[in-house]
Amino acid sequence: MINKKASTTSTAPALKRIDFHSLQELVYEEIRTVLMRGGFAPGQKVSSRKLAAMVGTSDMPVRAAMGRLLAEGGLVQNANGTFSVPHLSRKKFSEIMTMRALLEREATMQACGNIDRAGFNELKRCSAGLSKAIDEHAIYDYLDYNQRLKFAIYRYTPSQTLQSMIRLMWLQAGPFLHHLNQDLKQIGTANFHEEAIAALEVGKAEEAGLAISRDILGGMVFLQQHARFSPEPDSHAREGEYE
Repeated sequence: MINKKASTTSTAPALKRIDFHSLQELVYEEIRTVLMRGGFAPGQKVSSRKLAAMVGTSDMPVRAAMGRLLAEGGLVQNANGTFSVPHLSRKKFSEIMTMRALLEREATMQACGNIDRAGFNELKRCSAGLSKAIDEHAIYDYLDYNQRLKFAIYRYTPSQTLQSMIRLMWLQAGPFLHHLNQDLKQIGTANFHEEAIAALEVGKAEEAGLAISRDILGGMVFLQQHARFSPEPDSHAREGEYE
């Protein structure tokens, strides 16, 4: 005889639990990536309502992400409570780009010897995409491939601390990459990504790191000539009152 009670199975669906904190992290990473890429211009106002509509979520995880980005310097809060992408002075921008060159040179050198075949295939796809974007003057494609190429290298560095520091520098400098649309043909002469990839393939860490550094500093010089900067802070202002 079959025990009907024992054979009864649960009819509850096997749903996977969604972690709200994971959603917050995904929203934060998406907004941060667009800021780093130059998807928002310096001074552009952003609102949680509009960002939520763009990423397809409720307002709450976007507000949490904006709070984190505010603490990291990726956003500023205005006197009326609204948020916007910060402006930088010429001096502050130069400091950030110089620090980027130092950090990213070191990250590239550390990544040398760790990049696998899949990594090199991705680097070459991004390199080809960069060249095509320059030829077609496609600024957003250029910004996308530029970021993807750089971080395709840096994720192979063993130092998580170094990766975090690089992301912070990109978060602050990223919006100014928006000004590269002034003349992509000219900025193309300052690109050394192909030299960096070639050096990485043959294990020449110093050469690869130098190529990445030259690439960043070349972009810095171009932007110093074409970007619009905020006035330099008062030399008598107290520390912490800048920007």
